Amino acid sequence: MKIDWSSLKTRLVATLLMSTIIPLLLLGVVSFLALQTIFHEKIESGIQNTLSQTRVSLENTLSNMEYVSLQLSQEGTVGQSLSILLSSQSIFEQLQLTTEIQKNMNLVNFTNPYLGVMLYFFPGEGKVMFQNREIRDGFSIKSLPLLSSVKGESFFGPHQTAYKYSSNTVFSLARPVNVPGIEQETIYVYIETNLLLFEKILNKHHFGMNASHILLNQSGKIAYSDDQVQFPSGADFSFIKNSDVNVAEEKGFYFFKEVSDQGWSIVVAIDKRDFEKEFNTWLLRYGGISLVCLALSIALALLVWRTVYRPIRSILREIRSLAGSKFDSKLNKTNVREFDSVLFEFDLMRTRIGELFAEIEQNERMKAQLEVEKLLHQINPHFIHNTLNTIQWIARMNGQDDIDRLVSIFTRVLHYNLGKEGSVVKLRDELEALKDYVALQRIRYDYQFDVRYDVVETLLDQTIPRFILQPIVENALYHGLGDEEGVIEVRIAAHGGYMNIEVKDNGAGMTEEEVSRLLSYESERKKSGLGIGLSYVLRIIKVHYADNGRFQVESRIGHGTTMTMNIPLTQRRGTLE
Repeated sequence: MKIDWSSLKTRLVATLLMSTIIPLLLLGVVSFLALQTIFHEKIESGIQNTLSQTRVSLENTLSNMEYVSLQLSQEGTVGQSLSILLSSQSIFEQLQLTTEIQKNMNLVNFTNPYLGVMLYFFPGEGKVMFQNREIRDGFSIKSLPLLSSVKGESFFGPHQTAYKYSSNTVFSLARPVNVPGIEQETIYVYIETNLLLFEKILNKHHFGMNASHILLNQSGKIAYSDDQVQFPSGADFSFIKNSDVNVAEEKGFYFFKEVSDQGWSIVVAIDKRDFEKEFNTWLLRYGGISLVCLALSIALALLVWRTVYRPIRSILREIRSLAGSKFDSKLNKTNVREFDSVLFEFDLMRTRIGELFAEIEQNERMKAQLEVEKLLHQINPHFIHNTLNTIQWIARMNGQDDIDRLVSIFTRVLHYNLGKEGSVVKLRDELEALKDYVALQRIRYDYQFDVRYDVVETLLDQTIPRFILQPIVENALYHGLGDEEGVIEVRIAAHGGYMNIEVKDNGAGMTEEEVSRLLSYESERKKSGLGIGLSYVLRIIKVHYADNGRFQVESRIGHGTTMTMNIPLTQRRGTLE
């Protein structure tokens, strides 16, 4: 769809949209860059700190087990008692030492509540001694997952506890006890963490998002993972362990690591979508706010457009009324001061234009009236009447009745045509004058034509412009009839609120060029007789009826000529039609 940039509406909407979009884009870009840095640094720093605390907690736990294991080895009191027990031959001493060792084991366990199972394990015999809890059948250190080995100590886990009546996950330590006279690494101190300590240390909720803990052993393989689907145990993660950075991005995950001095590493894997969830939430909120701002901008643009468009439409309506020559229409205000000022000035201009049109129309009407009066007064009526009366008196004295009659008719015709009784007469008076004129012409042409009248009697009292029928009949005599005897028909009837006057002859007819020339002003200079031509009739109709009067000439060679005039009725009665 093509946008019309020439439209005020389009430009207004585009301007308001740009005034909204540009600040939003600038603010969005600045906020995006700033928040992206803040979010990443904040989240990464928080995760790294939390992971560091987890590493420290786990290191402390393993270190505490290492400290306790020293007490249970040959370096500690309990370990020394165990060495004496294993080398003693006295049953009484053995019983005494056994009671003492068990008592000390319980004391150590009591003073270290974060520890769980403690025992001495004999791998060769698969025998367990001095356990503080009942151990499940088939227990063996060799089956435990090695986490790291430092200074002869082995850390295992996470793995299922050796406690027979639990399946919780724990960390454990195995330390060899060297007893004189007994082969090395035939006796081990085995210690586990408390059953609930593992869940406390590796708590997913510490990071505020879904996170997966991964423990890597010394070789970089996964010793433990709480998401076996994505990160199965035994998978090689040495590329993370040996990386120089603490944060890496691989396969849609962010990996945060902490390397322990004990040889193991702890890694937190966070899905990239979860990691950027908060940032994406901000983006969605910003996008929603932007859409709301754009919608408000469009609504405001349309509101402003309506505020501007309605006054413009009112002004356009006033201009169209002026184009339709409606100078007296009521001015409708817009209640907007600036537009009302324009409308007020326009109304003054329209009023002035109306006055000028009325003045011009009046001047033209007076001019036309003066031209008609000039034609009617070209001859001195008083001189003509006196001359004709003298001729008529001489004819009567000499017994010239035909001359007397001719002069009498001609006098009446001149009296009517040159009279000053008014410009509007009744139809009956116009017809009487026409009949006198026809009688005069019949004497002149030796009665070689006939005029027939068909007039509706109810129209005789209607008023029409004076001297309007004679020029039409005169034209039929001069231009319509030839040398042969002709007939002129005058029909006057009413129809549709108009008086229809038709003058028809059976003469030779005229071409279109002859009709046009007949209606022109120049043809009047070649006229003869008393008539002043059809242009006079056209001007009279224009002066009296403006556009409500019509005059039409139809002529065909060999078929005669018909002249039709339609003028409004002055009295509208049902009987007229």
